[in-house]
Amino acid sequence: MVAIQYPDKWVRVIGIPVWAILFRFIGDPSPLGNLFLNPLFYLDMAVIMGVNILLWELNRWLIRTMDRRYSWADQPLQRLVAQGGLAITSTGLVIAVFSVIYNKFVLKRPPPFDLSITISNDVPIGLLFIVILHLAYTLYWMIVYHRQTVAGFVQQLAALQAGPEVRSETIENRTPALKTLLVNQGKGFVPVSIEQVAYIFITNEISIVKTTDSQSFTVDATLEQLSERLPADAFFRTSRQFITHRRAIRKVENDGSGRLVLHLQPAHTEEVAVSRRRVAEFRQWMGA
Repeated sequence: MVAIQYPDKWVRVIGIPVWAILFRFIGDPSPLGNLFLNPLFYLDMAVIMGVNILLWELNRWLIRTMDRRYSWADQPLQRLVAQGGLAITSTGLVIAVFSVIYNKFVLKRPPPFDLSITISNDVPIGLLFIVILHLAYTLYWMIVYHRQTVAGFVQQLAALQAGPEVRSETIENRTPALKTLLVNQGKGFVPVSIEQVAYIFITNEISIVKTTDSQSFTVDATLEQLSERLPADAFFRTSRQFITHRRAIRKVENDGSGRLVLHLQPAHTEEVAVSRRRVAEFRQWMGA
């Protein structure tokens, strides 16, 4: 299974500071008033915030890497061992190293601080949050996998009901061009004809489908997956973040640097351009 897109931008923005606050207060019996009056408290928070950002991004990269290597559905044991082992080892090492350097060599905290306190306090707390983090990402993976599986069954059922000619075409071509996209609506999904799709783009790592009547939907597929299945004569991938339908293109302009700027209908909020290296391919596609 190709790595899915995790819409976790705001989860990270909110979760990292909350994690830092909890990490700092857990196990500290000092009164809040005394902590807020101590300048070291704010230095502690800044350091913990930086370490938390590093740990979250490190584990997020690990999760996305594991997505490309192992499927939770087909290889759960291999995934659990590989992902769990790397996550626990790397997280524990990062927390231990930063805690010892910061407390022993930067602040030079006096006894009773020693490595045993770090191992018995900071490392377990950090690992607890990392376990929760991985469980949350895994749950989202399971939800997306379920949606994609159901969507595949629906498309197979539609092919079976479409008649022998369509079934024969499907058998001959194991990856036929999509005729319908199943887009998310509320807790379910609805079919959208390919002819109704104006363009598809990525925002905050979420695939957004814009229809010809200016409606917007999310779809549980990457642009890589979609570009392989969309009709090549109708859709062109202008960049890593954008796929457009031929009918959505109203005007093409040269911006003077060799790129082509597209004017679309419905209009897009950001500039849509074809890079110089793809201009020749785009011109050939438009003229086909």
